[in-house]
Amino acid sequence: MKDFIPSSLGEMLGAVGAYANKLGLNAWVVGGGVRDFYLGKTTEDLDLIFNGNQESVAGFCVRIWGGEKHKFSSFGTFRVDLDNEFKLDLARLRSEIYPYPGALPQVSFTTDLKQDLFRRDFTVNAWALSILPNSFGKSYDPYGAKKDIDKGWIRILHEKSFLDDPTRMFRAVRFAGRFGWRLAPKTEQLLKNAVQEEYPLLISRDRFSHELIKILEEPNIREIFVLLETYDLLKFAWPALRYHPALGKTNDADLRLGILVLSLGEKGDDFLKTLRLPKHLSHEIHAAWRLMQEKKSPLAPISAYQNTLVRYMCPDLPPAALEPCFIHGRELQSLGLLGRRISGALNRVRRAQWEGAVSSREEAVKLIS
Repeated sequence: MKDFIPSSLGEMLGAVGAYANKLGLNAWVVGGGVRDFYLGKTTEDLDLIFNGNQESVAGFCVRIWGGEKHKFSSFGTFRVDLDNEFKLDLARLRSEIYPYPGALPQVSFTTDLKQDLFRRDFTVNAWALSILPNSFGKSYDPYGAKKDIDKGWIRILHEKSFLDDPTRMFRAVRFAGRFGWRLAPKTEQLLKNAVQEEYPLLISRDRFSHELIKILEEPNIREIFVLLETYDLLKFAWPALRYHPALGKTNDADLRLGILVLSLGEKGDDFLKTLRLPKHLSHEIHAAWRLMQEKKSPLAPISAYQNTLVRYMCPDLPPAALEPCFIHGRELQSLGLLGRRISGALNRVRRAQWEGAVSSREEAVKLIS
């Protein structure tokens, strides 16, 4: 099976495997990377697993290729961001127990590769290739990953998979939409049952938001939304949320988040608050949402993000609609306006500018004269 490991990765993985071997460790590349190798797709994000402490291997990777390592103590994993732009997740073989549905798993270490693969989301991601010198590329595929990839099937590994982790329901349609695959018959029925039982309500909003962003990073966004609508999963994001054609105009996940918020109209800001986004991004989207709700040109310059977002949603806006209002309050005072007359005049100009009824300062002055 080493024939489908890309040559660009063979040398690096071989070096990691050789170092692990010196430490007396077994080592494999697993998961989505193996799936993508088999499909002939490029990947710069790889999962490596070991049957013992892998911290020294993480340090070796940084010494050889440069970069930084980060430890995630709750799962005993190391994330290595290499200077050559590859990202490696190094973990120990482990098993997982979900203390209650939708919870993060409790982790215990194991030496059983099959047990480690069984905890994964889908069979197509439960495939391992050895990277040790004497067995480089040797396949371990106990759950039929290759067979399901050839069929184009997304299949969970056990019947309680969606109950243990309901985020897998969203990942199932994400992978199906990405590759043009379909859910295996039993998996599809289990997902439908999980929707009826409202399993997604068991997960935290933070985890849901993470899965939504993952979906919005996908190139085949339309296909994924078709599946989300088909399986009635969008209602767990927000009532009435649907695919919007503007989503196809960009591959930028931040802009796509904004598109979803703005597409909900007056309810968009309520949806935005549930997403718990970084403060800067939330502010940007909220400002664009307010513009859309007010339908008046801004008083001050807006950001490039806000400009792009609003024009995606309103492609027929006049050129000057998103420029700062042509007239300011002090100018109106100089024209003899006072108090509420100033705010009223500003609103008239801003609305006319948004609608294209005025396109210059001179026209704005004439409007209120």
